[in-house]
Amino acid sequence: MFDLRFSTLASLMLASGAAYSDTITDSEAHTLDDIHVSTRGMDKHDASMTTEGTDRYGTNATNTATRMVLSPRETPQSVSVITRQQMDDFNLNSVADVMRRTPGVTVKILDTERLQLSARGFDITNFLYDGIPSTRAGQAKQAVLSDTFIYDRIEVLRGASGLLNGIGEPSATVNLVRKKPTRDFTGQVGVELNSWDGYRGEFDASGSLSNNSRVRGRFVSAYEQGDSFLDHYENEKQIFYGVVEADLFDNTLLTVGMDYMDHDPRGSTWGGIPLFYSDGGIADLDRDLNPATDWSRWARDTQTIFLNLEHHFENGWYSKFAYNNQQSNYDAQLASAGGGQLNRDGSGKTLWAGRYVEDKTQDTFDVYANGPFALFGRQHELVVGASYSDAESDYTGQSPVSINNVVPDLLNWNGDIPKPAWAAPTTVEDQSSSQTSLYATARFKPTDRLAVIAGGQVVDWKQETTGFNGRGPIDDESYQENGEVVPYLGVVYDLTDHHSVYASYTRIFQPQTVRDINNQILAPEEGNSYEAGLKSELNEGRLNTTVAVFRINQDNLAESTGQPIPGGPANAEAYRAVDGAETNGVELEAAGEILPGWQVQAGYTYRITEDPDGDELNTTSPEDMIRLSTQYRFRGDLNGLTIGTAVSWQNKTYAFVTRPGASADYKFVQESYTLVDLMARYQVTAALSVGANVSNLTDEKYFNNLGFYNGGYYGDARKYSLNMDYRF
Repeated sequence: MFDLRFSTLASLMLASGAAYSDTITDSEAHTLDDIHVSTRGMDKHDASMTTEGTDRYGTNATNTATRMVLSPRETPQSVSVITRQQMDDFNLNSVADVMRRTPGVTVKILDTERLQLSARGFDITNFLYDGIPSTRAGQAKQAVLSDTFIYDRIEVLRGASGLLNGIGEPSATVNLVRKKPTRDFTGQVGVELNSWDGYRGEFDASGSLSNNSRVRGRFVSAYEQGDSFLDHYENEKQIFYGVVEADLFDNTLLTVGMDYMDHDPRGSTWGGIPLFYSDGGIADLDRDLNPATDWSRWARDTQTIFLNLEHHFENGWYSKFAYNNQQSNYDAQLASAGGGQLNRDGSGKTLWAGRYVEDKTQDTFDVYANGPFALFGRQHELVVGASYSDAESDYTGQSPVSINNVVPDLLNWNGDIPKPAWAAPTTVEDQSSSQTSLYATARFKPTDRLAVIAGGQVVDWKQETTGFNGRGPIDDESYQENGEVVPYLGVVYDLTDHHSVYASYTRIFQPQTVRDINNQILAPEEGNSYEAGLKSELNEGRLNTTVAVFRINQDNLAESTGQPIPGGPANAEAYRAVDGAETNGVELEAAGEILPGWQVQAGYTYRITEDPDGDELNTTSPEDMIRLSTQYRFRGDLNGLTIGTAVSWQNKTYAFVTRPGASADYKFVQESYTLVDLMARYQVTAALSVGANVSNLTDEKYFNNLGFYNGGYYGDARKYSLNMDYRF
């Protein structure tokens, strides 16, 4: 049924495109580089936010912070936008790839299929899809699977997002904005090959589905397969995305769409590799060592259906109703050398083995209205709305009936052992959660130069769990919070026509699902987030800069112990609650066009988190980091050539881990390191381009993450790739 839906949509779009192309001349043809997204019936500023076809590393507007369409300078928080051009330049094919390029964001890899995203020292748990919140806390760890080819841009709002989610960490909110249909027929076909025996194919077609262009559609697909720098690991991924939008009336737009992602790896790890030998010596193991069996896998698929209905009123008001249904499933049949202690001859390690299956469904509804109003002789702006989200998940865990879990020699391990049969489930959990929010935001303009944004949300949240696990029956475990008020206040003052100072405040409230060493869920995290800074628009608005300082105060801050929970849910890591935590930091960013043809996104972040005794927290995230991506398009004799580089630097990180034979935890340090990527592209014709990329140019060997299950995980080795792109 799924394949039929997308095949039908693709056929309709291709057929309509062929019919349309018969009626135009070559001089009238459009490509995705000369894109024309229809503005009929849509948000009046949406075209200014679209980045596809702009060739830029910046945008003129965003609505991620407030649901109001504001320029970066009008937004009283730090916002970064990774544009379609930047994703194309550096082959940023996953959300994880994008986050690695985003100023202020850290990507910590837990194992081959899971990761943690963090900003300002805290996990990123809030994700939006076209501005609609998703309450799936596990989305961040699965972000490595999400493919970016379906997105126009990815916006990252740093700091607490009280106006968007009501609840959440003071880290960042990630808004994934899908590509939209175009009125003119246009398309793209791309091929990529890389040095890890990998290949990737991409297809994108868009255009009108009716003669009067009142119905438009788009179909996007990609397929990827390849190996890794890890031994006996391979991966297969495919995505499909289809969307149709229709002008029901001149001021009413209906959008219906669906996206699907499937990820099927082999050789999936469960945690990292040992940091020590059994005699206490540091084990500097080969980077390509894979502790998993060759059949270990963590297969996932996600399907999202969405519907949006938008209407513009004659008085300038705008309303939007949005519905998302997301179904995600995984089947993890894992075996990895996480047990025992490594001897110098490679012996001593044993396998952790288990099968874990989960099915999740989430429904999200959001409705709001936005428009101007007059007060005291001046024009202001108001947003009022409500949202509701309901999520259900079914989870089972199984152990092997019988398995020889001894790894004879991890140092020469190829993972070749028989796959076991699985016993009856030892863990069954059914979990449901719901969240209801009422929100309102007003942007007051007391003077031409002063804007005050005030608002907040009232949130009800509930979670229930039933079933049984290693500790016995789960007797209707229930947690809920009602009537929680999350206020927000922001002020922006224009010093000149190009420079503004700003300040903002919001309360932090985050119900937690993580558990302590006694398998008890931690109490909600609470606190306050403050930010102030200077924003500027330079080069006639094509370059935006930000200088920001921030402070975060928190109680019940969850800090990972790096250890599993004895007798608790499988894959669960124990946390502890910290009261009186304080974070202070500085952020600098510049994004956009420096000179004609020269694009840049650059950022520096400093932050430190301490408990009341002055001890550092969240030490596996760096205190200092630099992110730089830049691209230059030549003119004159070298017209058609584009070159670029991306540089990431971070200072040292560390974790306290258990060292064999030691009486106290050992401070394992990853020193500072720099990663350099390069890109080059040549425009052979108006439609055809060829390119080359190198990631980790110096082949830096480093630990991306430390302490998870008392181990470490290496960052990616050097990779070369070649690509060809044809647009029509």
